[in-house]
Amino acid sequence: MRRNLVAYAFLSPFFILFIIFTAIPFFWALWLSLQDGLLTGPKTFVGLRNFAQLPRDTITRTVLLNTVKYVAVIVPVAVTSALGLAFLITNRVVRGRDFFRALVYFPILAAPAAAAQIWSYILAPRFGIFSYILSALGIGDVLFLANPQLALLSIALIEWWRGIGFHVILFIASLVGVPKELKEAATIDGATSWQVATKITIPLMRPVILFSVVMGTIWAFQLFDTVFVLTQGGPMHSTATMVWYIYNHAFRYSQLGLAAAMGVVLLLIIAPISYVQMRVLGREVEYA
Repeated sequence: MRRNLVAYAFLSPFFILFIIFTAIPFFWALWLSLQDGLLTGPKTFVGLRNFAQLPRDTITRTVLLNTVKYVAVIVPVAVTSALGLAFLITNRVVRGRDFFRALVYFPILAAPAAAAQIWSYILAPRFGIFSYILSALGIGDVLFLANPQLALLSIALIEWWRGIGFHVILFIASLVGVPKELKEAATIDGATSWQVATKITIPLMRPVILFSVVMGTIWAFQLFDTVFVLTQGGPMHSTATMVWYIYNHAFRYSQLGLAAAMGVVLLLIIAPISYVQMRVLGREVEYA
């Protein structure tokens, strides 16, 4: 009993912060989703009316579709490209591995709003770096953030650049921890480098890949800063995301109950997706 009390005493700071900043806000958001009223002022209990209103709003459907599209693009691209970069950086043939590690991790150190502001100059029409390069190649000016068909892809490119370092560092640490004996034994048995990577290395990295995929999915569903700084959801709501729309309803339109309902719906979307990812990628790998 004494050992258990000591353990709980060490864990208590985490549980206290978890209850204050996670559990209480979660149940408060559930309660707010059943009410109607301004951000500051009296509120009226309306039951599930806020949830029933969401499917009838065409903008809400557009925002949800944009978010799903973004997640479907950014998560596979980020994880697979990070895995390839991790293999490349850890390759003995490549020199300056410390430099490349710092290079890929550096963007994540910048604040999201600051990084978005930098990219606003890079993607700016006429005077931006990309526009200058395309003009020099004879392609002409491209409105990356003003074209509804390119704006969301441009946001995805920025977020890939900003977050790729997190996944690469995780994969590099996992690659270093793969036992060399297994790879050497497979090589002696005649396995190629591709077979060693796909049959031994990547399966042993599955727990880290799972963590990378789940966290990448959660962060992708929470996209806000870049959209808020660069496009404000435009043009024509082509870059509007769920979190951006929740922010607008809560702090611009003072529809706190509807914003809380959107937050609950977003949670109900993320939770089963994360569960499926854990079931598919969480299986243990055993070698006889």
